This record gives sequence, structure tokens and C-alpha cells, in this order.
Amino acid sequence: MTATATRTRQRPEDPGTRSPRTGSAQLMTSAAAAAAVLLCAFSVQGVLEGLAWMWPLAFIVVAVSASMALARYLLLPTVLVPVAGLLVLAMALTLVFSSEESFLGVIPTAATLARAETLLAEAQSVVITQVIPVVPDPGVVFIACLAIGLVTVLVDTLAVTLRMPAASGLGLLTILLVPAIIKPQSVGAAGFAAAASGFLLVLAAGVWQERATGTGPTKNRTKDGTANRPSNAHAAGALGIGAGAVIAALLVPLAIPGFNTGAFPQGARMDFFAGTTGLNPVVTLGNDLRQPTATGRITYATDSTRPLYLRSTTLEDFSGSRWAPDTRSEERRTGTGAMIPREPASPDIETTVTTTLIASQSYASPWLLAPYAPSSISGAAGAWTWDPSTMTLLSADGSAQGQSGYEVRSAVPTVTSERLAAVQPAPEDAVDGIFTELPDNLPQIIRDTAREAASGKASPYDQALALQSFLRGPEFSYSLDAPVEGGYDGNGMDVLARFLEQRSGYCVHFASAMAVMAREVGIPSRIGLGYAPGRSTNQTAAGPDGQELDEFAVDSRDAHAWPELYFEGVGWVRFEPTPSRGVVPTYAIPRQANAASAVQADNDPRGLGAAIPAPAPSTPAPGPETLPEEPVETGGAPVAGVGIAVLVAAAAILAPWALRRRRTRLRRSSHGSSGGARLAWAEATDLGQDYGYPARTADTPRSYADRLVTEAGLTGPAAAALQRLRRDYETEAYAAPVPGSGPAAGSAGRSATFPSTWSDVDAVAHALGVSAPLGTRLRALFFPASLGRARKK
Repeated sequence: MTATATRTRQRPEDPGTRSPRTGSAQLMTSAAAAAAVLLCAFSVQGVLEGLAWMWPLAFIVVAVSASMALARYLLLPTVLVPVAGLLVLAMALTLVFSSEESFLGVIPTAATLARAETLLAEAQSVVITQVIPVVPDPGVVFIACLAIGLVTVLVDTLAVTLRMPAASGLGLLTILLVPAIIKPQSVGAAGFAAAASGFLLVLAAGVWQERATGTGPTKNRTKDGTANRPSNAHAAGALGIGAGAVIAALLVPLAIPGFNTGAFPQGARMDFFAGTTGLNPVVTLGNDLRQPTATGRITYATDSTRPLYLRSTTLEDFSGSRWAPDTRSEERRTGTGAMIPREPASPDIETTVTTTLIASQSYASPWLLAPYAPSSISGAAGAWTWDPSTMTLLSADGSAQGQSGYEVRSAVPTVTSERLAAVQPAPEDAVDGIFTELPDNLPQIIRDTAREAASGKASPYDQALALQSFLRGPEFSYSLDAPVEGGYDGNGMDVLARFLEQRSGYCVHFASAMAVMAREVGIPSRIGLGYAPGRSTNQTAAGPDGQELDEFAVDSRDAHAWPELYFEGVGWVRFEPTPSRGVVPTYAIPRQANAASAVQADNDPRGLGAAIPAPAPSTPAPGPETLPEEPVETGGAPVAGVGIAVLVAAAAILAPWALRRRRTRLRRSSHGSSGGARLAWAEATDLGQDYGYPARTADTPRSYADRLVTEAGLTGPAAAALQRLRRDYETEAYAAPVPGSGPAAGSAGRSATFPSTWSDVDAVAHALGVSAPLGTRLRALFFPASLGRARKK
């Protein structure tokens, strides 16, 4: 063999001379990884409003990728490449978000960390109080840049440093999970196509890198042992397969029934955390209602004879482009032992005190559920504040709180239609201005519709009834899908205008329409958010005074929004404009209607319940509707699904390692029998291939052993062990059998003829591992290349 043919190959991870082709291939793969991350980030559009947030995100991704490429160019140790990326990520985040609180604009200081905490708090507030697409405030963009910057480090490390481009798809998948979980339409066809294109780009660049660094198939090498670029035929074939797979993924769901659920690309949103987090219902109300199964079960036991709505928070500020709960920090008070509303009912109105015990194993929220209007809370874990104007309860530190059980006492005024009919319009200063204000640019359709619906009605009560009847009339329909399909699934004046045009939506749209139109005709209003009364469990619970309390249950199917209108001398009064949802209170039934229709069980459009007959006339007051069957609690199912997914992913990653270990154990156990030298040599050559030194087609055992010693830098005992394994293999394979060395001779006969032992294999394995970089060792351990090579027994 000539000197040219035996020229050794430089290991790409080792410091030293590097060919221009190797450097170009690594740079190309790094650029492909950055492009793939940005293409995946495109799917986040719709979770964040607009595209202005993409500019700082692109800067972060490019800076991190460039720093890691520079680290490889400078031949830094493998383990320092991702460290360099993390350091530049911290500096880039400092430059973009807190340059004034840093040293020289890029070096973080204690003030920088304080600024980061502030940004995190702002992001938490946005997550709790806004529906998607959320406004890209600095805190939210900071979180997005931090998370995707970390993904960039992961993807670049897997695709370029460790040369595992296929595994980098796990990092890209973490980005896609965000829209898959949150957006009603999931990732969408455009987002899926962009992400798939990015992943294919990484795979193509990875193949080029493998061939350029000399680890590709030998048939694509030149005569001097170096690697060629993939041929045009190979590139075209790979492109065709990838493009075909993406097109099939986009078109199959449209052509075959049954592909209307799932995450990618056009199915229903994923929901790993349904029923386990219980954020403010305005954030997830529409998604909660669209869930095919009930999650997040909450039970409450009460002595109330009327249906109870569990209220979480309220919406009262309609001035912005979107509406969110206002924490009203300056108004809140501490201590929940005695709470008195700022606008109390008239003294001559009878008030009934009710007791309610509320418990859940899965619900956690910064807002505490309570029937309106709470007068005292006991047994609730954590510190709570309350707002005298809204009577909402918020965690003192704004964090989500879980509750195993607590007691609420509520002072409920006895409201009648006769009393409401006598109420005159409220004075301008009767309530805070936040409950009456409307923006100057209120869409004209809202003004016209409000005047049309309340035409000819003089008193606030008659106007309120007219608005409710208008929305519950035949021109409007309840639909969970129409707002999504029509692009008005959310809140805000523009959304409300679209709803009044389309006249189809769910409770958020009906409640906001009545609240805004009530203000237009002069009635103070707000929107309550929480849960409709739910259904009986046919169980009872012991109250604080020993009395039996009837128990009811609510879950994600009961997430609800309703309007609350203010009447002078009476206080805040609930109405129910959403058809087929909730319970219309007796005082809100039009006078000419049958009072027995006050109990209107949900005719849930998803078919999850059936109505029960109205109560008999002897019943003192209507109670919550009851379903014939108790809903199955599925709150733990998503958690179990996540656990199963983690186990499957772990099994997929560990499977190659387990198969490789099994092959080694079988060879070791058979080493003392006939053919043992073949097994030991097979293990040695497999080890060489796993560590990046595959045998060539023209290699003999001797030439491969000599090349492995040179390229892997084996010296001393390891080199001698490899040569003993090679000599024993040649003796067993090509020499005549030695008497006494057959199977009957056992290990004793072998040791007399073959001086090598399995400890020689262990010596070679140890030497290869010690001399290899970390990335090569990990690849040899978890993704051994020898598994893909057929081997003779």
C-alpha cells in the first residue's frame, strides 16, 4: 500500500491543522442550525402580537451561533463551545434589555440581575392577565429571547459540535410546543412547513459536514482518503424525500378523515397542562371550553338555595386594544377576615349569608375563587388581598396558589325584579369611573346595536333586560368554533365589533357585548370571570356549624364569563346573556315569560350534559342544574401523558446504547468457546467504528490495526493488546485448527493457543475513550455507528 493510500485522517475534534473544507462545512451547519431556530420561532407569531419581537430574537440567535462558530474556529475544547454560547447569550441579553444597568453595556452586574427579575415579574403578569396574542412587552420578549437563545445553544451543540444533526430536532421541537400548546389553531400549516424546512436544512448541512470531515461512507472518498461533497443526485434525492414528507404531512389531514385533532400541523391545540394550573380563566377560557374532556375538577359545598357562580376576577377597563384583569394594586386591602364592598346595597334590602366550602386537587391560580360577594375567607393557604370595588381576591405576591380547601362566607342581597324596576339611573359619581368609561374610538356598530336593542326602554332595568333578550334571541348563536374560524377569538373592541357582525360566539363575546352596550346606554358594568354553577355530585359535606351542605362540581367545561351591572341602592347584579350556558336568575326573566324558565340547564353544544326538569313550584328557589352522571376527572391524564412521553423519549435515546451493550455481553460470554478470537476482534473493530475510525473496504486486519493505532494514538499496552487481538483473529480465521483448541478444550485450550483475552478488548476500549473528546465519547456511547453495520457471526 502506498504512502498516499495509508495517509491518516485528522480527527475533527482535535486541535491542530484543519482543512478549509472542514471549516466551511462546520460554518455551513452552524448557519443552518441558526436558520432552523429562526424558522421554528416563526410559529410563535400569534402567541406574541405582531413581528417586532423577531428583531431582538434574531440578533440573539445570530450572536449565539456566531460565538459558537468562533469557538470552534479557535479550536477550543469541545466542552467550552456551548459555554461560549451561554456567555454570549448572557451578554447579548444584557445589551438588548439592560445595557444601562450593566458594565460597558454588555457585562452583567448585580443591577442587571435585578432588572432581569423585574422583567420576569412583568412577563408573569402578562401571562396571567392577557389572552393570546399577548402584547410583546419587554418582559415577554426577554423570556422569549432567553428560552430560544438556550435552544440555539442546544441545537448548535447537537448539530455541529457533537455532529448529531438528527438529534437537534428535539431542540427545535421545544419551540414548536409553545404554539402547539397555546394557539387555538396549533402550529398551523405555514409554521409547520417553516419548521420542517429548517430541520431538513440542518440534516443536509450535517451530511455535508460528515463527508467533509472524513467520516462519511468510503465509497464517497477520493483516492487519497479525503471525502467528497455529496453528489447532486444524493442532494436531489434527499431534497425530494424531505419535501415529499412535508407535503404529505400538510395534505394528508385535508384528504383523510380523522386528522382533525393533534398538534401538527393543523390539528387541535395540545394541552399538557389542562386542569393543573388554573390561570385566570380569561387567559384560557376559550381553550378550556374546546377541550374534548373535562379537566381541573373543583368541588364546592354550600347551603345556598340558589345557583352559585364561582368568580375568579373581573374585567372593567375597556379602554385598551385588549382587555385583561386589572390588579388595581393601589385599591387592594389585606386581611380577609372582614370584607365590605365599597358600593353596599341599601339597608332596606334583605341580605342572606351563605357558607361555601371550596376544594380542588388540581386548580391553582393567583386569583381565589369565591361566590359574590364574599364577606370573609378562612382556611385559604397563603396571603391574600381584596379590592373593595370588585371584591376579587388576589395572592399578595401574585403567584399561583393551590388550595386543598377553604371556607367562604358571602353576603348575598335578595334581588327582585320589582326592586330593580324601581331603580333610577345611577349618578355619575356612584361608582369608580373605570366602570363607566368607554374609548372615544368605540366602533359605530357597537353604538348602533346598543341603541337598537334598548330602543324605547327608559329605566336601567328595562334596558338591561332588553340587552340580555337581544343577545339571547334567535339572531345570535352559541359557537366555540366560529370565533376561531372568523379570526375574532379573543377580546377587545375590534373583536366585539366582529362578533356583532357575525352574531356567533361563546360566553366571552356575549358577556362583553352586554357589558359594553350597557355602558353605552348609561349603566355601569364589568365582566365577571370564573365558573358557572356546575352539577350536583349527589354528596353532602359537613359545614362549620355541623349542618349538611349540598356538594357540586365544576370543571373546564364550566369556565364562563358573565356581565355584572350596577343598580343604585341594590349593588352589582349578575345577568346571563349567553344562550345555552349558565343559569338565568329569576329577576332577569322578562315579566311576560314563565318564571319556571329561570332554571336553564346548559344545553352544552359539545354534548357533555343533559338538562333536568325545572324544580317543582314548592321549591323555595331554583337550584343548580344536575347532570345524570358525574363527570370523569381527567386532570391527572395530561400529567400521565407527559410522563409516558418522557419515558418513550428516554427509551428511544437509550435503545442504541442498550443494543450495543447486549452485543458486547453476548460476545464476552462466548469468548471462551470456539470462535472466541473472531468475537473479540469484531468487538475491537466495532469500537473503532464507534469512535470514528471505520474500516475501509480495502483494509486487511493488519492494515486496519496499524491505522487504528496511528489515528487513535494508541500506545503501550493498548497498542499491544490490539495487535494480540488481531494476531489471534488471523490465526483462528486462516490457520489450521490446533489440537485441543476446539469447543471441547474450553477456555484452557484456548489460552494455550491464543494469548489474547477479553481484558485486551477492555484495554482498547479504555484507550479509545480516554483519547476521544467528550462529544465523540457521547456519540460512541448513545449512538454507536457499529449498530448500523451488518456483521457475520
